[in-house]
Amino acid sequence: MQGQILDFSIQQNTGVISGNDQKRYHFKGSEWKETMTPVRGLRVDFDVDSEGMAVGVYKAIGVSNTVTFHPSVNTDKPESEYNFIDWALKAFKHYVTFEGRARRKEYWFFMLFNMLGFVCAMILDVIFETEMLFYLLYMLMIFLPVLSVSVRRLHDIGKSGWWYWISAIPIIGLILLLIWFAQEGDQHANQYGQPSK
Repeated sequence: MQGQILDFSIQQNTGVISGNDQKRYHFKGSEWKETMTPVRGLRVDFDVDSEGMAVGVYKAIGVSNTVTFHPSVNTDKPESEYNFIDWALKAFKHYVTFEGRARRKEYWFFMLFNMLGFVCAMILDVIFETEMLFYLLYMLMIFLPVLSVSVRRLHDIGKSGWWYWISAIPIIGLILLLIWFAQEGDQHANQYGQPSK
């Protein structure tokens, strides 16, 4: 029999299918035979056991399974409504974007997120007695996002991203970068794009 998934709860590991016969069939997550997670709107093929439960649930073959996702909340909220996590995620989403500009809020919230990440990595190293394994893995993971958001932050104040390498000069380079990163961005368009605010 074929039908469409109406709902699937990851927490309860159960779901509901609306069959082509207009009846509803409940199924357990253990009866789902695909590697992907079942989602609402997915066309499926299944059998019905003696108790009226859907068993052997597979994604339907030969049927267009384009699932339209209609979130109940607007995921594209304006930056004025961003919270700490949203700013960190924005930097991670643009981890290889070296064009454009990043405002102070994006940069500093991302750096705060990284400080917390470093602390967590160090705690994991202590718990698992792994010297600096988690710390180094975290450093490798965030290298490109940090470089990217730093370059875009420099663009926001009208400086080339190449100025980031001034941090190679001990103390003086880092102090200069901190001053630049703390500056208000250009309020008008510059060679790197429109204002980030």
